[in-house]
Amino acid sequence: MSIREKGRAVALTTRIAGFYLRDVISRTAATEIGEVPAAPELLTEQWLTAALCAQHPDARVESFSLTEGSNGTSSRRGLTVRYNEAGTAAELPTELFTKSTAALTMRVVCGLCALLGNESGFYRRIRPELDMEAPWAYHAAFDPRSYRSLFVLEDVVATKGATFGNPLTRVLDRAMAEDMVGQLAIYHGAYWDSPRLRTDFDWLLTGEQWHTTMNNMINTGRMFRNGLARGAEVMPAELRSRQDELWPGLFRAMALHADTPQTLLHADVHAGNWYVTGDGRMGLYDWQCTLRGNWALDFAYAIMSALTIEQRREWERDLLEFYLDRLRAAGGAAPGFNEAWLQYRQQTFQGVFAWVGTLGQGRMQPDMQPRDISIANVERILQAVVDLESLDSLAQ
Repeated sequence: MSIREKGRAVALTTRIAGFYLRDVISRTAATEIGEVPAAPELLTEQWLTAALCAQHPDARVESFSLTEGSNGTSSRRGLTVRYNEAGTAAELPTELFTKSTAALTMRVVCGLCALLGNESGFYRRIRPELDMEAPWAYHAAFDPRSYRSLFVLEDVVATKGATFGNPLTRVLDRAMAEDMVGQLAIYHGAYWDSPRLRTDFDWLLTGEQWHTTMNNMINTGRMFRNGLARGAEVMPAELRSRQDELWPGLFRAMALHADTPQTLLHADVHAGNWYVTGDGRMGLYDWQCTLRGNWALDFAYAIMSALTIEQRREWERDLLEFYLDRLRAAGGAAPGFNEAWLQYRQQTFQGVFAWVGTLGQGRMQPDMQPRDISIANVERILQAVVDLESLDSLAQ
């Protein structure tokens, strides 16, 4: 990190901390829709009425309650809303889910890593255009000065009987794996090589831009090196002598995106960000890392994390054929199989970064994932790098 970059990071952190301190002292409840609540506890019936009842002028939120939640790079809380008679008659949503940057560490990390604008933009501008299984947003509020944010989302557990899992608790069957890559194809196909990625959705960064920004702001290279050391017990023997190639390999893989058609990327499609609805459909949430780039980043990351090593080895070619077929059906000009297979091999590095970096997070960063889940992901993903000869593929 250069002196200039360090100065930018310090200045942004100082500004965010100042706004946070003011929020802590004032504890001002939000009443106007233009305000971004500092925390879910500062919601009011007035604010929720403005956010949820805009299309039904006679409807009002009469009361609401929050449930206990969980924390990571954001704070997640359940929200139950009760309406007046007009709101009930209009069948306005009652079981909701809030996602916010309620803590200082959350705001600083999201600010330094340029995350909140992506997710806000996705829910406000992109989600309404997609016919896929993902939560709906009823309100997405984000303040780029203070990095306050509060999203009011569909609670898919209540509305669709959804269940969530991780590599330790869920094993996908073949139909679920096909539905998973089919969901990727829907949004990839919708924006395949689209000029709107740079115009209508100009907040979307490329992977190369995003990783450069994060490394400049929070020294993700150091996190990556720490993570490799902390996960050494699951490092495949074949990779130990080449582990220093993984970090430059990430940037080489990101640079390759410029030479291929680009599309919308979720970019964090690990097993924990998928849910299964009550009728068995795969759904995708947590869109804060959205980027634009090569389709194979999402495809590789999804099957490396969500499938066991044995499943991936057995199904990956068939799943790639299935994905390419669905991509064509969704409007994407799918590459031929051999070209797609090479791109798949080359784009394993986002998953490597995500989970090795999570293992290597610093003490001042918010807790993102339990160690056992991180280790399970690292083991699966690094083995894929070996099996697919991903490091060597970057020179092809």
